[in-house]
Amino acid sequence: MEIAVIILAAGQSKRILSKTPKVLHPLCGKPLLAYPLAVAKALKARVTAVVVPPGENRRGANPIADYVTAQPGLQKVVQKTPLGTGHAVAATIQSLKKFSGHVLILSGDVPLLHADVVKAFVSEVVRKKSKLGLMTTKVPDPQGYGRIVRDLSGNISAIIEEKEASPDVRTITEINPAIYCVEKRWLFEALTKLKRHPVNGEYYLTDIVGLAVGRGENVFGVLVEDYRQCLGINTRAELAEAQELMRKKIVDRWLAQGVGFINPDDTYIDADVVIGADTLIYPNVCLRGVTKVGSDCVLDIGSVISDSILADGVHIKPYSVIESARVGTGAQVGPFARLRPEAVLKEQVRVGNFVEVKKSVLEKGVKANHLSYIGDARVGRETNIGCGTITCNYDGFKKYRTVIGDKVFVGSDVQFVAPVRVGRGAVIGAGSTITKNVPEYALALSRSLQVNKKGWARKRKK
Repeated sequence: MEIAVIILAAGQSKRILSKTPKVLHPLCGKPLLAYPLAVAKALKARVTAVVVPPGENRRGANPIADYVTAQPGLQKVVQKTPLGTGHAVAATIQSLKKFSGHVLILSGDVPLLHADVVKAFVSEVVRKKSKLGLMTTKVPDPQGYGRIVRDLSGNISAIIEEKEASPDVRTITEINPAIYCVEKRWLFEALTKLKRHPVNGEYYLTDIVGLAVGRGENVFGVLVEDYRQCLGINTRAELAEAQELMRKKIVDRWLAQGVGFINPDDTYIDADVVIGADTLIYPNVCLRGVTKVGSDCVLDIGSVISDSILADGVHIKPYSVIESARVGTGAQVGPFARLRPEAVLKEQVRVGNFVEVKKSVLEKGVKANHLSYIGDARVGRETNIGCGTITCNYDGFKKYRTVIGDKVFVGSDVQFVAPVRVGRGAVIGAGSTITKNVPEYALALSRSLQVNKKGWARKRKK
């Protein structure tokens, strides 16, 4: 079954009240537009054309067009003048010039559709050789949607937009979620017959239903039982509702695959996150972006993990923040730790409370249990980093590396002034400021000689 897909993403998005175009607002870590694009990919569409608006400001910036251009295999179609959905679809004629078959039309602001539901709908329209098929659904509150009007035999006879509907029509709860499957040749012929509506001068795609009925074509309608799949996003409130529905869908999927949740209602997981079986997730954990979590991990309360990879058996303790980092098997992080981009913790590393790691590699068995900053560094296997240790990596102009060998013991309150190297097995005395390289197995000290003056305190008080 060959299918082409048109995605309408050129709407003006006035009700969302945002500088960000509506279809680029995030939903569980991905723009709204990414979801219909994923449906097109699941259907293996031969052509996917995305209709975008012209430049968004005086400089011609067009973030929707930029997003579409960045996705491989898409046809970008600019609707230069906002003259309605019928005009938008007509703009794709050149993109679909070499295609023959049925065209699936989706909206860029309907993100909750299941690909298998759409595939079944398209298959049925194609099997019946219907010129025009459309999805419908019944909603508790139809305000804002076009209404499906049926004749006495129950056949679809028209779609009437709410602003042009009579009071009787507005009581209808069966709505048009703007999902169509149309035979291509018939579609573009019908679009030439559309007339501007007197209210706003736009060409409505919904009018092709009336044209089909007038020509005696059977309009094939498929009622989607779960209306939530068909919800369009026009306001912040609707976006929040969709966010909650998608969040629950994601959590339910991982529950079914053996992931444990202390409180599923208080966990936030983006759509592209992957989690291994027997991992336990505590409340208020946020997993963002393309994070991958292994099996048998514990992600404790309040942790925020973005675009990172956690191996098996990792324990992230409460209120730790991890961004674009890698954590090895059996490692422990936190509580209140921060791993910044390019932090790499190998197997069995322990990073404790109020420790920050940035652009550094901590080899197997390293321990940095509290109150330290490790930046632009490599720390060797089984090295111990004492409390209050920092790598002084920045001189105000450039950043420099610190390299610490295997099995080094670093006392508390040590400063490594980079660039500096510490050899294997060395010992760094507490309170030292290390500005020169330290040989293997050496003791490095850089602190003043302690002087005790007997009776000084008593004399001072007198």
